[in-house]
Amino acid sequence: MSWMDFRIGIEDVGGAVLQELWNRVGLQIVDLAKETRDVVLEKDNFREFSTSISELDTLLQALNVNQIETSMGSEFTKAALEKLDSQLRKAHKMIKDYKSGSYLRFILHSHSVLSQMQYLAKDIAAIVSSFELINLDMAVNLKSMNTRIIEHLGSMEFRMSASTQTIASEIKNSISRSSRNRESAVKLLEKIAEAVDANADASLVKNELALLKQEKHEMEVQKKLAVSLELSQLIHLLYSTEMVSRPLNEDTSTYHNQYPIGSFICPLCDEMMVDPVAIICGHSFERKAIEEYFKRGNYDCPTCRQDLQSLELTPNVNLRSSIQEWKKRDMDWKFQAAVAGINSDDPFRKNKAFDDMQDLVDISEYAVKAAEEGLIPKFVESLKDTRLNSVAAEKCLYCLAKYCEDHQLQLVDAGAVRRIVKRMYNGETEANSVSILLELSKTETLIERIGNTKDCIPVLVSLLSNPNPDTSSKAKAVLQNLSSNTHFAVKMAEAGYFQSFVARFNQAAGQQETQALMAEALEKMQLKENSINDLKDKQFVHNLVHLLSSNSPAWKSACIKCVKKLVPYPKMILSLNKKLLRF
Repeated sequence: MSWMDFRIGIEDVGGAVLQELWNRVGLQIVDLAKETRDVVLEKDNFREFSTSISELDTLLQALNVNQIETSMGSEFTKAALEKLDSQLRKAHKMIKDYKSGSYLRFILHSHSVLSQMQYLAKDIAAIVSSFELINLDMAVNLKSMNTRIIEHLGSMEFRMSASTQTIASEIKNSISRSSRNRESAVKLLEKIAEAVDANADASLVKNELALLKQEKHEMEVQKKLAVSLELSQLIHLLYSTEMVSRPLNEDTSTYHNQYPIGSFICPLCDEMMVDPVAIICGHSFERKAIEEYFKRGNYDCPTCRQDLQSLELTPNVNLRSSIQEWKKRDMDWKFQAAVAGINSDDPFRKNKAFDDMQDLVDISEYAVKAAEEGLIPKFVESLKDTRLNSVAAEKCLYCLAKYCEDHQLQLVDAGAVRRIVKRMYNGETEANSVSILLELSKTETLIERIGNTKDCIPVLVSLLSNPNPDTSSKAKAVLQNLSSNTHFAVKMAEAGYFQSFVARFNQAAGQQETQALMAEALEKMQLKENSINDLKDKQFVHNLVHLLSSNSPAWKSACIKCVKKLVPYPKMILSLNKKLLRF
């Protein structure tokens, strides 16, 4: 291939990439325009946006990517198209999520959603403007359309209507109260229904509940506490209408309804603030969120829209303290609710309580409280019930076991070792199963009780070949801790694991009675080739042969029998012969 041919090939590839990007942007524009047309709340805002996006579709259809590439260069064109594609996708996702989500949730956060849409509209306008289409050779009407699109999108203001603001305020006030009556809840639902062109009936409530519960579950999985609490409050508000009965198996704990949390949520990122800072107008935001807002070239307050003379950020110490105090109170309430759930007879409530408790007991304060509440035996008992979340229960036991020896003793007394070993024997090894045994085996006074548990050592030996390296390494560590007991080292060898046996035999140098008993046990075992790999250890062979010098006929006899047991194995002959000849 000539240089010219190669160059043409590269240009063709580059052109194909740009064309694909161009087509993708076109499809995104069409999808976005369609998605925006049937928005039911704040219609005017979205209708205006949809009109401009539709015009953008018309404009780009009249052009081709080569015109822009020729004018602006391929690298710039590619980067701009990628950015435009990204912003269109964001807008499409935001609108789609809004339409498929809860009306209550959207109304409550409509200010944030509309603000984000406004920023996206401005970004899209800026990208379209960067193409400088006005300089291209195209019809006057297209140039006029280009100017109109940029002006409309760039100046577009997504504002909440007065009615939506009122409803949002009423929702916020309602969920901040620990109690609410049916009449006020129904009236609020009627206002919401009117705003979204729906009927204020049981069907609307059921649909909203389903959406809110699904989102609440997702937020709990993602550990987004503030959002989860707010969703719980909205769910409780809907049940207050009494149009739908709360299922009997649904957790009715309302610990999170005790405190209003609206002021703790950053208006920009919609998350509970960790590092709240105030700007000069007095409004507070999460530091990272407001810094990113300013970096995008905004110089006004996201809340009151006041132009800012300074972008200085001041730590809001009082707000941070309030949030921390609230979190502490919330954890206390959450702990008490979890204790009540664990003590209940309802499997659904128990599982929810286990889920909550597994995070709490990882904190020393709540680990102590859990033990004081007598929860350790209950966690152990739950391992018998297939309806209950054994993963969460074992996580709780692990956190408690690693906290202190007193907790470890309570675990063993409650039968935790037997229960865990039985589960592992049945193939139900969870992530924390071996971890619990490892923590317990670090306490010398518990080693005998662990090792004497039926099937414990054989099960641990079987886990050495577990495909999960974390499980196998922890099982090996437990065996090493147990091998300080000679009897357990022998049981390990009987189960096919000889490393601890050899190590214990070598440690017993000078204790001929112990070594003789181990040699006697070894003589009775069924050996395999992989066992010989451990037994041919030089120190082991030396100590074994040295036992022949014992003054005790019984010990010497045990040694001779053991040597005879090992001689038939080729790997052992050379090592034994060398030592026997020297002896």
